[in-house]
Amino acid sequence: MSSLYSEVKFYVKGTDCGANSKLAPSVLFGDMQECADTGAQDLGFDRYVIKEFNACWILLRMRVHVIDMPKWRDSFSVRTWSTGCDKFFFDREFEALDSEGNVVAQGSSIWIMADIVNHRPIIPAKVEGFAEKITVQNSRLVFDEKCPKLKAPSIDEFEVGPVVSKFADYSELDWNNHVNNTRYIAWICDALYKAGFNPGDIKDITINYISEVKEGEKIDLYVDSSNEHIKVYGYRDGNNNIFAAEIIL
Repeated sequence: MSSLYSEVKFYVKGTDCGANSKLAPSVLFGDMQECADTGAQDLGFDRYVIKEFNACWILLRMRVHVIDMPKWRDSFSVRTWSTGCDKFFFDREFEALDSEGNVVAQGSSIWIMADIVNHRPIIPAKVEGFAEKITVQNSRLVFDEKCPKLKAPSIDEFEVGPVVSKFADYSELDWNNHVNNTRYIAWICDALYKAGFNPGDIKDITINYISEVKEGEKIDLYVDSSNEHIKVYGYRDGNNNIFAAEIIL
């Protein structure tokens, strides 16, 4: 491993692909997060290590820009690096490269370390024995800025109802019994399709994870295509915003 980044190699299986035989966006998000776990492990603070501090990692925001999505049977790699911690917030950057070393996708993400029970943010520098683990591998930002915040409107501002509703059924849940955040990306693709767009045309997705979805809960997805960038929002129990996303096709 280079001290400047961590890297994981992937192979695109047919079951990883959508109707266009290219890697599904939700799978790319998942591959980048798998690489993030390797990066955290390389730096000495993956989820098993921070569990000893009664803490867990929570992803707050992520942006992925697609240049040339890998397709079925392609081999590619994802490399990631930490730019350090700003009080609460850890920034982690990504690049996906094809077998010839060309960058085919880029990503940026913001994470927090949180209490493993109540998920309240923890200031890492104040955790005894952890502060020395905070490392800057590389200060480069792939988008020249950190992943942005998005604002979600009140549900009353939508002129039409949700385009699709989703449920936190068994296959949507992860190891902590919440909906895995990559499933939100799959839900967004379904919402775009229902609204008449082709998810295979996605070039850029920014998502803010605002609230966790627990087993059995119902989420209504709304699409706003009134501006150049398409917005997709998820709500629980009326006006309780779960995520906000901005998509460029």
